[in-house]
Amino acid sequence: MIKKKQIERAQKLVTKGLINYQPYIFAEDLQTGVGFEFVTGKEGAGLVYWPTIDHQLLASPDMKRFIISNDNAHEFEKANEKLRITYNHFIDEICEHIGNVSKTTFADIGCNSGYFPVSFSLRGANKSVGYDRENYTESFELLNEILGTNASFIPLGYELVNASISSSEKYDVAISMMVLCHLSDALRHLSFLGSIARKAIFIWTLITDDDDYRIIYGEPNKYYRHDKFPFCFDNLIRPSVKLLYKSLELMGFTQIYEISNHKDGIPDLFCNVKNRAVLAIRPTA
Repeated sequence: MIKKKQIERAQKLVTKGLINYQPYIFAEDLQTGVGFEFVTGKEGAGLVYWPTIDHQLLASPDMKRFIISNDNAHEFEKANEKLRITYNHFIDEICEHIGNVSKTTFADIGCNSGYFPVSFSLRGANKSVGYDRENYTESFELLNEILGTNASFIPLGYELVNASISSSEKYDVAISMMVLCHLSDALRHLSFLGSIARKAIFIWTLITDDDDYRIIYGEPNKYYRHDKFPFCFDNLIRPSVKLLYKSLELMGFTQIYEISNHKDGIPDLFCNVKNRAVLAIRPTA
């Protein structure tokens, strides 16, 4: 049972933009998640259901962008339940392929508020860590307190997010959820994931099905207005499936699995057509 003070902390984190994208239910009148935007295909449709929000908070353009219309509450809840099913399906598939979770360490690069690190911790992971360029420490603390988990958060520098330096820290499994599509140098980031993963990489990212080794770029500075060239291309970066697979093979990942969508998850068009979920495992794993 979530306590009133914990709900109030979640509300404050929503106002800071530190809980909104991932699918959580804190109370009947406080739910978050990008599922509604994924299902409708309408970016800006809203990330937070909070019908009792103080109207003064809605004076902020950011809050107006996050808060959904109350008329969409039912569809919002249904869409985020589908997103939770998809996320949990990915997590279950990773755990099944990797084996003994209690002896496995996980790192989620670009973790947002911590859905995946907390979920691995909930399943008994030996160690579960999230990294992001935004500081989600408070979000992790709240979720750990509510769920009795011990996932940890480590803030990344700008350069490490863009994978221009390597890390001496190693993990059994490295996770990258919708991160490559926001990075100008997707292959360098992919190489970074390979450098920190002892056993496996899991990637969910936008792709193009072009039968060639190529990357398609969108317009620059959509999400991070102050990023300079060459890191400014942060919108809809799409490597070809052929390039993605070849990159994984060149890093020594010999077992490559495409994780299909759950039948009750978000629409296939978004989950397995526009995007691809890939688990790559090293032969020594």
